[in-house]
Amino acid sequence: MLPLVAHLLLVGGGHAHLEVLRRQARRPLRGVSVTLVSSGERQHYSGMAAGFISGDYEEGEFAVDLGSLCRTAGAAFVCGDVERVDTGAGIARLRGGGDLLFDAVSFAVGSALCGADLPGVRERALSVKPIARAVVLREKLSALAAAGKGRVTVVGGGAAGIELAFAAAAILRRARSAGEVLLIDAQDGILEGYGERFRARVRRALDRRGVTVRAGTPVTGVEEGGVRAKGGEHIPSDATVWATGPAAPGLFRASGLHVDREGFLRVDDSLRSPAHPNVFGAGDCVSLDRHPDTPKAGVYAVREAPFLERSLRAFFEGTRAPRYAPQSGFLSILGTADGKALLRYGGVVSWSGWAWRWKQTIDRRFVRRYQTIAGGFPE
Repeated sequence: MLPLVAHLLLVGGGHAHLEVLRRQARRPLRGVSVTLVSSGERQHYSGMAAGFISGDYEEGEFAVDLGSLCRTAGAAFVCGDVERVDTGAGIARLRGGGDLLFDAVSFAVGSALCGADLPGVRERALSVKPIARAVVLREKLSALAAAGKGRVTVVGGGAAGIELAFAAAAILRRARSAGEVLLIDAQDGILEGYGERFRARVRRALDRRGVTVRAGTPVTGVEEGGVRAKGGEHIPSDATVWATGPAAPGLFRASGLHVDREGFLRVDDSLRSPAHPNVFGAGDCVSLDRHPDTPKAGVYAVREAPFLERSLRAFFEGTRAPRYAPQSGFLSILGTADGKALLRYGGVVSWSGWAWRWKQTIDRRFVRRYQTIAGGFPE
């Protein structure tokens, strides 16, 4: 039986939790105290990060003020990192000290980056995880371009790495810099899991924008002035951007939660842990028991969000939880930082200005949904 005042703890300001808070503002859970804990005071929308780096957006256009959103939702906000949770005791321990109590805990913390523990990666590489680091990356690339030269290496041939490579190339091109951009991927080809028609279009676009692609080249570390490839080759680089695939946050194993082989939180169709009935999660940090091959892409976190809110509500109200099933496919739009975007949807493949305008409309509408309810983003 739940206490007279129950506690819901939301760990991470990911897409799904933004929607939970938006719905909490409209229809509060009776007798439930809600707290959001996040490592930053702002949540930046990942889909617009590359556009920010290339200069298409300013920070306020793709950030949500979490404190304001929480106040609107009647929730408390804590800026900090959860180190581990004790589901039996209902305690979340914060890094640096301090505890938060919960009757139910939900995770939307996103994913870490594969290979982040390789030599020199944390010390020397740039990244957009957490997304707030995009500010540092933009400044570094702009400084290289202003100097008139610069070798930029992007490690990772997925959607994020490709968008960042286009952004870096655009910055150098606008400054008429003599710099160059190299995209390295450990796999034999970029965009593994995408159709060959779309991949071929992406390769042609990269070539036209002067981005060199080097596939089948695992990187073993980041060094002073470059990266080290498997076999010992040193590849020169003035700025190395780490944009590899998703890795599981260490929080779940540290807490003894039910995880898959990679360490992602396992959840059932109601986005609830099969082993811990008061643990929920959504987005890139979870693995769906019945759909383990679901891609780690933001579109799934957005689709999961209403189901997560309803599952949390069902937990506290003692009603039946909904069942989520991921869609079979999704719209992919990659900005190329030149007023165009590469689009894949069903059998349609395009590199065009209308695709970029469509992406802008979708992304701006998503962010405004939470900025508006939070009272806007303070300048």
